Amino acid sequence: MFQGDSDVLSPPDAVGRFVADATAPVKSFELMPGASHFASFRHPDRFLDLMLAEVRPAL
Repeated sequence: MFQGDSDVLSPPDAVGRFVADATAPVKSFELMPGASHFASFRHPDRFLDLMLAEVRPAL
């Protein structure tokens, strides 16, 4: 889960608890500093970096 640290629609604390409670073979929770709900659109380079570092190896 990649989450903006300033997201008011999906608060990071609630999302962090959701990820912690989720059962999955691989999971990760990354906060994107200075980003809100649309972090992937506002910070596409950082989002791509996270996708390549966290998701690609799992595939």
